Order: sequence, then structure tokens, then C-alpha cells
Amino acid sequence: MLSSFVPLGMYRHLPTGEYRILMYHRTYDPANVGFYIFALGSVQLPRKIGWSTVVGIFYGEAILLHGSLHWHVEKHECGSNIIMVFNTIAESSREMCAPVVPDRANLFEIYGMLGMSNFSDDEVEIIDIWMMQDYLSEVWTLNYRVELLVSYLNVQFGQIVHDWHVVVHSCDGDMLLLVRFGEWLLHFDIEGSLVAYFHHVGLRISQHRLKQTLVPHTFFPTLDGYSVNRQCF
Repeated sequence: MLSSFVPLGMYRHLPTGEYRILMYHRTYDPANVGFYIFALGSVQLPRKIGWSTVVGIFYGEAILLHGSLHWHVEKHECGSNIIMVFNTIAESSREMCAPVVPDRANLFEIYGMLGMSNFSDDEVEIIDIWMMQDYLSEVWTLNYRVELLVSYLNVQFGQIVHDWHVVVHSCDGDMLLLVRFGEWLLHFDIEGSLVAYFHHVGLRISQHRLKQTLVPHTFFPTLDGYSVNRQCF
């Protein structure tokens, strides 16, 4: 039933407590094109809610913040400065301004704030990390500019061309960068120093982090093996 739908993001619908998935229908029938919502565990068909007026390719995973899902909109003909925002309560979409970047960028949430990272392809890889200081006024600041020496990384991990992916996370109050470099996952601190590295064929990284359960229970944090009590790496 759901094989023809492409998931865009999952969220908890606060008024009902349901976990819902925002999807779009992969179809050539114009009458069925649009956004759909499906409640997990429901026997009902996905419910059509219309279509977004935001033009472009939604890049990266959806970031849930302030009751809305956020995607960076990738545009190739010019610099992109648009974020698509889906309000999970009103079930409506709108545009949000973002820093202008040449191509695509990764959104993330950290310390209750919306962030964005993007990088350039050059002899020195530069990762810019932006943070939204005022969500309502859509005010951004460039908080960090991290330089990675590509020539050194090519010697240690092999020549890689156009195969980068950056994820920003927080751990014990510090900000860290996870960079996919070919078949390597590299862990950098905010100064650009290589902290650790891991090798795995077919590696993919994501902004999402594994939770043991979607349902909170007070006794889980008391368990020794509870994931929240463990170190990030």
C-alpha cells in the first residue's frame, strides 16, 4: 500500500500523540501528486493534504524544531537561500530564509536552535557552520569556519573527489563534525583537528540518532545499557 510513497519526515503530532509520516506520492497521475500524511499503526490510507509551493529539491533529512519539519532547498542555477518549513499542526508549508550557499547544505538542530553547514571543494576544505539566532526574525550568524587540509587527508585515506558529506552533532556540550570521506568516517573537533576515524564499505551517515524507544519510561535511564547514558563514540 505504501510502496508508491516516498517518506519525507516523521514527527509526533502533539494534539493527538500520534507518530505521523509526511510523504509524497510517486505517481505520474497529476490528480494524485501531493503531500500525504500517514499515522503509524493506522489501517487508513494516507491522507492527501495538498502540495508545497516551494520549488526545488529538498536536500537532507527533515529537521524537527518548534513543531515544524525543515529541509534545505537545493537549487543548481543559482545560490540557494531557501528552507522549506512544514507546520505539523496546521499542515501547511512556507519558505524560510537561509544563508546563501552555492549549492546544497545540511540542516541540523543543536541546543534547541536550527543550524546549517555547507562546504566547498578546494585544496582546503572549508566547512561553514551557521546558527539561527532568532527563529521568528530568521536571523543567522556564521559561528564557525572549519578548515580541513584535503591534501593531508588524501595521503592518509586515499584520493577522494566529490564524495564528502558532513554531519554536525553535539556531545557532552561540545560540537563535533562527522565527515564521510569515501569509505571513511572522520571525526573532527570544531578546530578542524582529526579526533578519530572509522572504516566501513558502503558507509552512510545521518543527522538522526538512534533511540531505544519512542515511548518515554522513567525506569529506562536507570539501566546500565541505556543508550543515553553512553558516550557518543
